[in-house]
Amino acid sequence: MDAFDEIKSIPKAQSILGIAAVAGVNALGGMFAGRVRGILAGAAPAYKGAGTIGVFIVSMGLRWYARRESGYDRVIKELAAGMAGFVGNDLWLIVRALVGWGKWKPETAYGAGDVVIYSNQYYRADKDIPAKPQAEPGKDARWVRFETAQGYSPDEVSAFAQALVTNDALIDGLVKEQLLIFGPELAQCAGREFSQQEADQIYAGMRDSLKSVVQKFAA
Repeated sequence: MDAFDEIKSIPKAQSILGIAAVAGVNALGGMFAGRVRGILAGAAPAYKGAGTIGVFIVSMGLRWYARRESGYDRVIKELAAGMAGFVGNDLWLIVRALVGWGKWKPETAYGAGDVVIYSNQYYRADKDIPAKPQAEPGKDARWVRFETAQGYSPDEVSAFAQALVTNDALIDGLVKEQLLIFGPELAQCAGREFSQQEADQIYAGMRDSLKSVVQKFAA
């Protein structure tokens, strides 16, 4: 129980046991991310990167639910961190696209290897590109289309979210599976088993948080 008590006071875990428990919760998040990616990729095969984008959205849903950082909310945030870590660089490029970082700017110098977003597509500079004359991605050969699994455009994220937001059964199933996997850890952090009413409240809160995040991406 001491280790789980430390998890509740993250990032204050000091003992080796507490730190190991935190790492274990991160790993549990990674394990769940693998299951989520498989479920969503299978449920939406027509959408590029549905699994990875779905892991990112579910991770954000968990963090939104746990934003108060009270009680076992910190444990849920650690689970979300493990999920986000599972998608790694994919997550970084999704975030860049969503907030508009890295959009191509005319008459700006770029170095070889720089990645920019232009017309909701990714391009990488094949060589150094000086500020002048202007070199527009898609028209200048020095820009190479970024064609890897990590290159999700904002439109692709939005399209998948729009498909997911209408599938209540899939969202409910994801939340139920989350609770089946890490529900015992939450109970250990609380130091007791949850009543049915408490379990229902946690389920409803997580479901509503996930739906809220999905709706924001779908808008």
